[in-house]
Amino acid sequence: MSPVVAAPPGGVQASPRVWWYEAASTELAAADLAVLSPDERARASSHKFAVDQHRYVVAHVMLRRLLGEVTDSPPGRLQFGREPCPVCGGPTGRPRLSGPGTPHFSLSHSGDAIAIAIGPDPVGIDCEQLPAGCVCELMTEMHPDDASLVSGLPESRRHADIIAWWVRAEAVLKSMGQGIAHGMSGLRVLGAHAGAGEERGLADGCGLADGCWLAQIEAPAGYAAALAVVLARV
Repeated sequence: MSPVVAAPPGGVQASPRVWWYEAASTELAAADLAVLSPDERARASSHKFAVDQHRYVVAHVMLRRLLGEVTDSPPGRLQFGREPCPVCGGPTGRPRLSGPGTPHFSLSHSGDAIAIAIGPDPVGIDCEQLPAGCVCELMTEMHPDDASLVSGLPESRRHADIIAWWVRAEAVLKSMGQGIAHGMSGLRVLGAHAGAGEERGLADGCGLADGCWLAQIEAPAGYAAALAVVLARV
């Protein structure tokens, strides 16, 4: 089931669909593993621990299954590529399916949670397992306006809004095909909700950021997640 996400504004063809999976409770058969490419199998094997290998495999098998259903293609025959990075031009941009008219998609996994978004517009999804410790050091990565807003929050709210900032910024970067290696401080993703009320987090609800429709979305207990869709430029 996809969580309820508010309808995007004009410039977006349709709301992307979002699927959630739990890696720990997902069992795979040999036929499932056979749909992975040699490169995906090598990446799975590169993980040191078996639990991380399993999480990677489940995430990519499920992505192939969903895209196979959407495109009416055998999951094992799907071929993936990368668009150029919009910042440096390198081959590290948005992942894409080969072939014309294919859907856009985004994959995120953290801990045992796996989130997949598929839609007609460039989309980015990010989920993060909530850390137990303080994350205030992440404020140094923020846009100055976002950092200023968060620094003024009561301690009881600051932690949640920093995590919300992180998943929102990651979702925007993924929708644009820009990795975090190029920095996140140029993105302002919290300001739209400043002054929304003392009981409401700065990152609640939907808004616009850097040409994207952006929403905090429902996630499994112990996780935070956000979804971004690139708006058409007219």
